[in-house]
Amino acid sequence: MIDMVSFHENSTIPFEEVLKKYQEFWEKFYNVPKFSPFSLTEETSNLVKNLQDLLLITSKIQYFNLNYVTQINKTYTEALDKIPHNKTEYSIQSEQDLKKYRSFILGTLEESFTNLFQSKEFGVLVSDLMGAYSEYNKLLRNISKTYLLPLNLSSKDDVDILLKDIQELKREVRDLRKSIDIIMSEDNKIVK
Repeated sequence: MIDMVSFHENSTIPFEEVLKKYQEFWEKFYNVPKFSPFSLTEETSNLVKNLQDLLLITSKIQYFNLNYVTQINKTYTEALDKIPHNKTEYSIQSEQDLKKYRSFILGTLEESFTNLFQSKEFGVLVSDLMGAYSEYNKLLRNISKTYLLPLNLSSKDDVDILLKDIQELKREVRDLRKSIDIIMSEDNKIVK
């Protein structure tokens, strides 16, 4: 098939292009005529579409996580490269020398990571990563709703409503107990 790309070819192509090729393949797959022997039932095509979306978003998460870890490791490496390898510059003879050396290392790490966290590239990466996780959770919620509904099982929304009601009931019971305690203490004062 022309759309297939080998792993070696895939590793040199930017991630966005790989995702685009993947999406093009699935679009062609869905364009199979509805009345052909290869046509899918609606339920099967929904399942395939959900799996495709799940695979796509997990690929994005993997890509963003890899970039995140790469940037963190690169920052550690750069910070450690700033530390002099010559031991004579920082001879540790006393506890005070150890504190100075420790302070220098922490200062170097702090400077490197501050620069990383303030960079626009890192901010965009974290934003993309959080967006991908959010999209993944939303997709899983939609998939679970679709398949839990016929089984007559509670959805996340149903459980959330129940938890909210339980919290409200706990609050009311606490308020009632306070009221009963106040009434009991007033009754005790009247009896005395």
